[in-house]
Amino acid sequence: MAEKGNKVLDVQKISISFGGLTAVSDVSFEVYQGELIGLIGPNGAGKTTIFNMLTGVYVPTSGRIIYNNKANEELVANGIAPFKISRYGISRTFQNIRLFKQMTVLDNIRISMHKDIEYSFLGAMFKSNQYLRTEQRFYDRAVELLKFVSLDEKKFEFASNLPYGEQRKLEIARAVATGAEVIFLDEPAAGMNPAETEELVGLVRKLKEEFGLTIVLIEHDMKFVMNICERIYVLDFGILIAEGKPHEIKSDPKVIKAYLGEEI
Repeated sequence: MAEKGNKVLDVQKISISFGGLTAVSDVSFEVYQGELIGLIGPNGAGKTTIFNMLTGVYVPTSGRIIYNNKANEELVANGIAPFKISRYGISRTFQNIRLFKQMTVLDNIRISMHKDIEYSFLGAMFKSNQYLRTEQRFYDRAVELLKFVSLDEKKFEFASNLPYGEQRKLEIARAVATGAEVIFLDEPAAGMNPAETEELVGLVRKLKEEFGLTIVLIEHDMKFVMNICERIYVLDFGILIAEGKPHEIKSDPKVIKAYLGEEI
């Protein structure tokens, strides 16, 4: 874990209610630069709801969400639109894959770089020198990232033609391509077979190290979580019930009772 003082996310007592039903209640946690954090709990515990608050999809009923980027700029994210949070260096994936299925693998990556466009509408129409330089830079960055996730040979295929596991890899690569410093992965191993899951463990670690990422993930595959996460937070009925390192979490009586059922 990074030294204290490099806090990139400070979640302070966030709560949210829907129609009088409290989905998340007074949840607080911290994430430090370069960490790989797990958020686990039973179905309906509030994990994705928290991700939605952290990325601007939902606005907390109470509490504060504070980001600090590498430039030491603070962002209080409550009520900030998702595209503005993305511009600050925050990205995510979703439980259900949300690729642009009828676009190529390459274009799925390039479209995520739109916030870095340096040319005008007229520049695009008339293919100015600035337009050509920017598009070449985007192409080169996209191909480099696709090589990193072993998809460069499929760059001109439609995303819909990729096997499920490769679609997951592409979605993660697209999140990285935004230039994010913090990435939220919502069940990245969902639907994968054991071999694909093992490959994903290595890929996430490589991406974290190569791009200096801070990663927070939700996952139900406990072997995946215990193998990859440095610290884990556990939710139950919208309440944080435990936090600690993997070996502490898997032997915590509260976690075993609420979620694991037995030590793993």
